[in-house]
Amino acid sequence: MSEIKTTSIIPSIIFAFVLSIVLTGIMRKIAIKLEITDKPNFARKTQKEPVPYLGGLAIIFSFLITVFMGIQFLSPSREVVNDMIFLLLPATFLGFIGLWDDVKDLSPHFRLMIQVFMGLFGSLTITFGSTSGSATGNPTTDLILSIFWIVGVTNALNFFDNIDGGAAVASFMSATGIALYSFFTRQLYLFAFGLTLMGSLLGFFYWNRRPARIYMGDSGSLFLGILLATITMRIDPQTDSKWTSFAVPILLLALPILDTSVVVLNRLSYRRSPLQGGRDHLSHRLSNRGIRHRYILYIFGGIALIFQLPIYVFLQVSSRVELILTFIAIAAFFLLFAWFSSNKVNYERD
Repeated sequence: MSEIKTTSIIPSIIFAFVLSIVLTGIMRKIAIKLEITDKPNFARKTQKEPVPYLGGLAIIFSFLITVFMGIQFLSPSREVVNDMIFLLLPATFLGFIGLWDDVKDLSPHFRLMIQVFMGLFGSLTITFGSTSGSATGNPTTDLILSIFWIVGVTNALNFFDNIDGGAAVASFMSATGIALYSFFTRQLYLFAFGLTLMGSLLGFFYWNRRPARIYMGDSGSLFLGILLATITMRIDPQTDSKWTSFAVPILLLALPILDTSVVVLNRLSYRRSPLQGGRDHLSHRLSNRGIRHRYILYIFGGIALIFQLPIYVFLQVSSRVELILTFIAIAAFFLLFAWFSSNKVNYERD
């Protein structure tokens, strides 16, 4: 796909944006008619009225339609098309499992089992596919790490969908980082994926900003989670050090990873199941400090941007500077973890 000009890819963000706005409005009407809504329960869901789901389907369809139209117009190589298909298949399948959960409320353990199977499928295609090298030099280790990464990131995005616009902003920032990094490193089909995802999320955010008129539901968060996990695994880091190459995907998804780390480790410390819901996410801890909703989203965007900045510097500096920047990023992560964890949550009341 290197022979295709980047100017041919840029319109994808506009097309996906317009299509997503239209489809989200349609899905909202369908959800209301079929009574597929998220009802307030005054414990974790504090909206005053039921909010329709199915926003995730608008994200999925706007993204897929734009990608497949791009394939028709740009005619990438067969190898690239195959790579795209192996990225899209598990994401689409898991998105529809999420839709099933939105409608029927599946068991968390059943969802986790499906995520592991999809993680295995995605890991096999990446670890033994023709487009990716070995991250560790050992295929078995690569496979285990890949499954852990895919399942972890998928759940992280699913966890992060706890505030109007929150998951959309986190996913948009990661998609932006993917698009920019892929552009700078001439990985053009990943650049196209990042731009298209940005457009789909912007169109959805128009309906999902506070007060949300529709939610993405598990169909959206699971689709986005596994898609972002597998795309970041496909990126060629192009760093001088193998250790910093591992940092690139983590820094691209640092915000949802931080949220999940705070939530899971704090719940375990209080002997609560990590799969049990609660008002102990980053958004809730910021809200408890009196920070308004709009500024919480600004803070999220700022955190994501700060963690992404080092990966662009990696392209210009020596391996020693790369390692220094990575250690600074790790230190910043733990400082933020400690600060958010210090914002106590009344688990007994929750």
